[in-house]
Amino acid sequence: MNDPSLVRIVYASQIAAACLDDLSSVLDRILTASIRNNRLRGITGLLIAHQGWFVQALEGPGGATHALFNDICADSRHSKAVLLGERAVDARELRQWNMCARQMSATDAKILDELDGRATFDPADLPERTVMRLLKTVALAHHKALTQQQSLAAA
Repeated sequence: MNDPSLVRIVYASQIAAACLDDLSSVLDRILTASIRNNRLRGITGLLIAHQGWFVQALEGPGGATHALFNDICADSRHSKAVLLGERAVDARELRQWNMCARQMSATDAKILDELDGRATFDPADLPERTVMRLLKTVALAHHKALTQQQSLAAA
């Protein structure tokens, strides 16, 4: 069933320097709070961290998703949020998870090479469709681990 109020917001932001030293713990804290809160709001999504950047897609009811994005923009764990895309959608691309997170590895970086072919990772300069392809590719490649991650964080 299509929900006419369903929106997708895709953004990139620079990770705060203080978070880079223990990024795994930061991602764990984000994940734990996000799963709980996003379930209540009907929001799903995927967050990746790579080379000092967060890249995320959020999907859910328009009002709740916009409110969450505003809260995210005010979060001190990152800065310079760049909205890459905001649109009404007919269906969710990341419906499996209220939230999941992945710190990109060297192997995952090869995905980026295939998708965009750029020498450096600067998602603020990428089109929304490329970022969504990246997120969906990461989701597909790591589906089992991301699903397990959500189950553990939600427990």
